[in-house]
Amino acid sequence: MSKLIYSIILIVIGALVGIYLPWYAMGVAFGLIAFVLNMPLKSSFLTGFLAGFVLWVVSALWLDIQHPSTLPSRMAQVFPLKGNVFVLFVLTGLLGGLFSGIWTWAGARLRQK
Repeated sequence: MSKLIYSIILIVIGALVGIYLPWYAMGVAFGLIAFVLNMPLKSSFLTGFLAGFVLWVVSALWLDIQHPSTLPSRMAQVFPLKGNVFVLFVLTGLLGGLFSGIWTWAGARLRQK
C-alpha cells in the first residue's frame, strides 16, 4: 500500500480513537495499525508523523473554531511565540506528529522482529 493510504487509515482511526479515549490512546492505536498492516519500517515514522501532525493541527483548529476562546492567544503569549496562535497550532502538530511517529515506528519495528 502507498504512504497516502496508510496516512488516511491512521488519520481516520486516530480521529475515532481520539473521540472516545484519552489522547495517548491514539499512539497505541497507531502502533497497532502499523503492526497489523505490516507497515514498512523505512517509511513508518514519516507516515505516522505526517498523519499525527495533520490530525492534531486539524483537531486544534476545529476546537478553536467550534469553541472560540481567548485561551489559545493567552497560551501563545505564555510561550515565546509573540501571541501568534497559528504557530501554537503548528507546535501542537509537531508534538503530536512526533508522538504518533514514534508509536507508528515502534509498531512497525515490533512486526519486523
